[in-house]
Amino acid sequence: MSMTMHHRERQAARGQSRADRIEYRLLVAIAFVICFVMAGASRLVAAMRGKPLDSHGRSVFAEARASAHATAGYAFLA
Repeated sequence: MSMTMHHRERQAARGQSRADRIEYRLLVAIAFVICFVMAGASRLVAAMRGKPLDSHGRSVFAEARASAHATAGYAFLA
């Protein structure tokens, strides 16, 4: 294999990797918005009912971020 062909293959692989990262970040961003609304709503409903909040010491942002990363990972399994 010549050096030029090897170089082109590496560039193609790098481009695909970059596209995968962008796709993952986009999925996380979309999932974050949904998870943020859901986490906020669940805390609001719990507070209105007078129940203690079960947040495990995490902020709404941290909870939504963790949920978004977990959700986006499942998209690549399909």
